[in-house]
Amino acid sequence: MISKGSLYTVLNGVAQLVKAISTLVINKVVVITLGSSALLFVGNLKSVLSILQQISGAGIYEGAVKYITGEYKDRTTFILQASLSLMLIGFLISMALYFVFSYQLYALLQLGENKSNLHPWLACGLVLSLLCFVLHTLMQSFFHGLKSYKIIVRSTLISSLFTLGLSIPLIYYFNTLGLMVSVFIPSVSLLLTYLFHFRSSLSFGRVLFGTPFRFQIFKPILSFTMMSAVAAMVFPSVLIVIRSLLVDHVGIQLASYWEGYSRLSLFISSLAISSISLYYLPKLVEANTGKGLFKVVLWGVKFLAIVAMPALIIILLLGSYIIPLLYSSSFLETIFLLKWELLGTFLKLLSFSVSFIMIAKKLTTVFVISELISGLLFLGLSMFLIDKYGVVGASIAFAGTYFIYLLWSIIYFGNRFKFFEKD
Repeated sequence: MISKGSLYTVLNGVAQLVKAISTLVINKVVVITLGSSALLFVGNLKSVLSILQQISGAGIYEGAVKYITGEYKDRTTFILQASLSLMLIGFLISMALYFVFSYQLYALLQLGENKSNLHPWLACGLVLSLLCFVLHTLMQSFFHGLKSYKIIVRSTLISSLFTLGLSIPLIYYFNTLGLMVSVFIPSVSLLLTYLFHFRSSLSFGRVLFGTPFRFQIFKPILSFTMMSAVAAMVFPSVLIVIRSLLVDHVGIQLASYWEGYSRLSLFISSLAISSISLYYLPKLVEANTGKGLFKVVLWGVKFLAIVAMPALIIILLLGSYIIPLLYSSSFLETIFLLKWELLGTFLKLLSFSVSFIMIAKKLTTVFVISELISGLLFLGLSMFLIDKYGVVGASIAFAGTYFIYLLWSIIYFGNRFKFFEKD
């Protein structure tokens, strides 16, 4: 008989699969309508948005889930108000960063004077998207903490379909402007779908404003803020640098192809991680012994291996058919990237199942150091290998980084929580 946790994980996996397929369909439309080079534009824009979202979210999601399901489950109003206080600070910081570095952002996205008409759209889109991100993240942490998984799964599914249905005509009819707007749609649509669950939204509102709202700082959540800030800056920034390195070394065309394969890898890992984390994080939080923690981690490893490995093997074997379907036949020129990206994806998923302990157990210092070192390792390996092997160097660096990260995770957490010691 299937367990309740596995059932919700599978259902969430289906919703995340629909979300991933929707994104892949949108990418196909982008390549057909605007060409492969547009993938670099949307990749850099999404990296910037990811950085600003993480700063705006202030690491609240994982922290709120931890405390709502744990020792503060009887003080949900306090946790939500403290979370919202930090998120508003993060939002203001994000907006300040945008306006301070707006010209650098225009240069990164190649929105020069000839495309200055897009600047107001970018500013308005970022503001609206980040505000919606703050609100839907807070609502999702509330539903997640109360284990209202049905609402999260249903909202993800509806939001993905809405984003797909709106993005395709926007990109087709409005080209670069439509592509830019499509990047901001998911946050808005997800908030709308949460609000659509009227009774649950009212319940959230009553809890959030159960007492008059007070701006307050909850120090334990600051640890998650620190982790989020580091995560926000490291890998998205590294990816921006790697894209620039590839353009300089191999040209825009090959760099665009790499972005396509890298994006496929990201979709697979995001799909698997999003599917499992809905159930996985609360269980890691609740595990109070090394043996109990190891049992949860082992469940996560088995689930990811059973689900992800066959999918990765199928994609590898049928890559010459799948890649033209997802993008165009011209991407087959760099089909050799696929095996390295899929290997890196599998290693990333395995390392996630172990390293997610850092968030569940609030190991702030360990998380910050590991993120910084792994980010620098990825960048260093990429710089060396791109110079030596060209475009494939970036994919080899990706796989190499997560191989080293997985080994470190097993050794460090195995020793710290005594996973391998017999009773």
